[in-house]
Amino acid sequence: MTTCQASGSPAARTAEDVLSFGPLVGGVTAPDHGAWVYALRAGALLDDPVGATCYRNALNAGRMGPDAHPGTVLGRCALAGPDHMGAALEAARRAADEWGGSPVARRAAVAEAFRARVRDHAEALTGLLVEEGHPVRLARAEVDDLLTFFGAETTDWCLRQLDTRHRLDGRTVVLRRVPDGVVCVQPPLNTPALGVAAAFQCVLAGNAVVVRLSRQAPIAAMYLLERIAVPALAEAGAPPGVLSALCTDPGQALDAWLASPLVDDVLYFGDSVRGGQLEKACLAAGKKPVLELGGNDMVLVWRDAPLDRAVETLLEAYHGSGQICCAPNVALVHPEIADPLAELLADRVRALRPGFPDDPGVVLAASPQTAGYDAALADARQAGARVLTGGRHLDVHGRESDIAVFAEPALVRVDGLARARELRCVRHETFFPLLTLVVPEPASDDDLLAGMTSFVASGSYGLRNSLLAEDPAVVDRFVRDVRSCGQLRVNDAHLAGVPYLSHHGGPGLSGDRYGELNYPMLRTSRLQGVSLAQSPPPPRAAAPYVPAQPRPRVEAPRAYPPGWPPEDLPGGLPAPFTEAFQHDPYPTLHWLRAHRPVSRVVSPDGPGWFLTRYDDVRRAHTDPRVTCDSARTTAGRTWLRHWPDELRERLFVHLLDSDDPRHAELRALMRPFFTPARQEQWRTRVQRLVDARIDRIADRGRADLMAAVAYPLGGNVLFSVLGAAPPQMDHLRAMIWRTAEWNNDVPYVAALAHEIDAFVRKAVAGKRRSPGDDLISLLVAARDRNGLLSEDELHGQVMMMLVAGQDPSINSVGNGLHALLTHPEQLAALRDDPSVRDSGIGELLRYESPLPFTSWRGTLGPVTFGDVTVPADESLFLCLGAANRDPARFPDPDRLDLRRATTGHLAFGHGPHYCLGAHIGRMTAETAVTTVLRRLPGLRLDGTPRWRPSMFERGLSALPVAWDVAGEGAAR
Repeated sequence: MTTCQASGSPAARTAEDVLSFGPLVGGVTAPDHGAWVYALRAGALLDDPVGATCYRNALNAGRMGPDAHPGTVLGRCALAGPDHMGAALEAARRAADEWGGSPVARRAAVAEAFRARVRDHAEALTGLLVEEGHPVRLARAEVDDLLTFFGAETTDWCLRQLDTRHRLDGRTVVLRRVPDGVVCVQPPLNTPALGVAAAFQCVLAGNAVVVRLSRQAPIAAMYLLERIAVPALAEAGAPPGVLSALCTDPGQALDAWLASPLVDDVLYFGDSVRGGQLEKACLAAGKKPVLELGGNDMVLVWRDAPLDRAVETLLEAYHGSGQICCAPNVALVHPEIADPLAELLADRVRALRPGFPDDPGVVLAASPQTAGYDAALADARQAGARVLTGGRHLDVHGRESDIAVFAEPALVRVDGLARARELRCVRHETFFPLLTLVVPEPASDDDLLAGMTSFVASGSYGLRNSLLAEDPAVVDRFVRDVRSCGQLRVNDAHLAGVPYLSHHGGPGLSGDRYGELNYPMLRTSRLQGVSLAQSPPPPRAAAPYVPAQPRPRVEAPRAYPPGWPPEDLPGGLPAPFTEAFQHDPYPTLHWLRAHRPVSRVVSPDGPGWFLTRYDDVRRAHTDPRVTCDSARTTAGRTWLRHWPDELRERLFVHLLDSDDPRHAELRALMRPFFTPARQEQWRTRVQRLVDARIDRIADRGRADLMAAVAYPLGGNVLFSVLGAAPPQMDHLRAMIWRTAEWNNDVPYVAALAHEIDAFVRKAVAGKRRSPGDDLISLLVAARDRNGLLSEDELHGQVMMMLVAGQDPSINSVGNGLHALLTHPEQLAALRDDPSVRDSGIGELLRYESPLPFTSWRGTLGPVTFGDVTVPADESLFLCLGAANRDPARFPDPDRLDLRRATTGHLAFGHGPHYCLGAHIGRMTAETAVTTVLRRLPGLRLDGTPRWRPSMFERGLSALPVAWDVAGEGAAR
């Protein structure tokens, strides 16, 4: 096998050390394969979601190698091609013909060998599951469930169904099951290893199996197949073609299976919508569909259930952040105990915290389905349900973030069965950490039991349901009347594996019309399993989990120039570009302007001259001896030193990085798209976007205005101008921001650069195929039809718009709102007096400039500012924020006065480099700020605003606010 075990410290590991798997065709690793798909350790992705994702994308695209950050790489699988799939199906067909007629005892030996090897590899398999993001408590449970499912009790019972013999009336009657033949398996995305293991039971019926592995998390599943299943089959003497496993595109694999006459069954794990579509396609192609789809499990809690046991059972809803199809989603609670149970449960849910998966105290996993989570909570509130806790997006440390990878565990309460049926979180599977408590209206016990059992039995999903009750009559009624699911649990853990019972299976939306408790080697009659626990199972002491190696963390390349960080200025004022300066730059700027207006300073990218006076900053924008070309600027060259050479040379040939005459030529190409009249056409769209964002939060009473309004507004406006399809907006924005931060402090900076380049290439290629009335199409036409710019300049212009296009709008909205919230009298003036609007927006831009610095400038020759002559070949730092608060230009500059005349402010630059999109930025800020003030009455700060680190920008990362919510919601 072409694999190698990872070993050694993260810093010492190289590409040769990571787990590597080629296509497994007929039990043998194919030597010829194409590109690799890489899997990173979950700790790296949680520690730095944006950077690690960019690095993984660069690995998969072949732009970077695993040696760049070896400690983060868990493993890789080779992508299989159509030839591999064809060979696997042919090998499976040959093996199925032979294996299908083998004795049952021989197949039983496979089960025994497989279970023994799972036990031997349990710690390694657990470790891989943890590294793929499963909390260690869940990973241990998954391996235990696998051992239980392949235990002697379940295996023997299933094998007895394959061949039974009866003697009567001088005859021998044989009832046997014959294998279907070739079974193709697509495992679930959330638990692929467990799904693959369950599907392996198909082999015990005499089938040959071909597995398509997920490209997102293939390592644990491939390890299980190659290291455990293949040797178990060989030990039992099974033909090698019985098992194949390929990492490939899911659509291509399904198309190949449906088209191939060699395939008999398709075992599919996935969502109910795609499962229903696949069922029709399979039947049309003459294949048997075996579907394992969603679940919407319920737990009925009767009034005599011990509250502590009920709480523990319901907390299973949050294991793996609710991304397990058989976790409880809905709890029907007897009204007599609903209040104390809700209180106890809410306290426990609030205590659940995000964390790294190797922490034994963590049960939550990263939650990609935040859109569904937000929609479910909004729907619950609108329907009159109460959200007892939850609703935020959190990072791994539990901090609210717009690029969060965790959804805060949510608990919803709804009173009344009829109302509950209207809730999205009750009607549909919630694949995120959300549990709904349904409390019926008070009634007699007989009526309550009838209504609650009927509610459970009538669910459209049919996976698994539970009862917590002491009264035997209640237990009997529940077991008798709830027949619409694959499995019942009574006074037992909802998730734990139980001997004899399969982990999967059910009718309805959980399976299909023929769904049942699913033993993959059996699917004919409808079966139901019942687990009756007379006493709660004793807790099992778990040994402390010891990770195989330290959690990987990519450190930023820190190579600061001599003299960095500089000493504080007199009076303890922070030096420019330091973190303390970024938090509040103005005291330092005032001192510098008064004492050293042209000051020699050290930045993270080297020394330069810092200009703070209005006249100096304005003149530096137009002096021909001042260059914008980063290649001719010492600080500019240093700032880009961590970018890959090829990208730096190719992409930094854009408008902001060029001088006249080429700058004027590039600007002229874009100017038709940025006339004031054309930019004004966006006002209606911006207003619609702002209203839509406020509609989503108006009834909450509190929110982070950056995440709720400013961020999505800036991104949507930018991509509308570009004409590019918006990607995952928060990821792209965070990625772009980090490339504009201090590169010395940015991990994965090369991977971030490759990600931006990949997006630019895709956007340009898309417009070449389908041009439109947008900026990228205009630039493509200038390149392809008129030859007015080079290919590098085309890509550089798009990259420049990505990096610089949305931030002025975002910062203008956030900074303006922050300034008003800290000056209530000015907020009231802007809200109540329309005549203040025009001058007020200009004053907000002057007071808190969205871009306090220009990009690096440099001197081509000596330039004199006041009584200081800056020599040639020096870096210049032009401080727009200081210029806009120069008392020589704006009297009493630190006072916010919305009636002030601010003509000539430098918030959008000056001269040839005045921002082309200044009108859109101003109009966006005006629309957003005035609409927020109008629609969110009583707006006020509700926490500490946070400023994000950036070399050139002054922008907020969070602006927590609260407002008054009217009975019918905020009016438009």
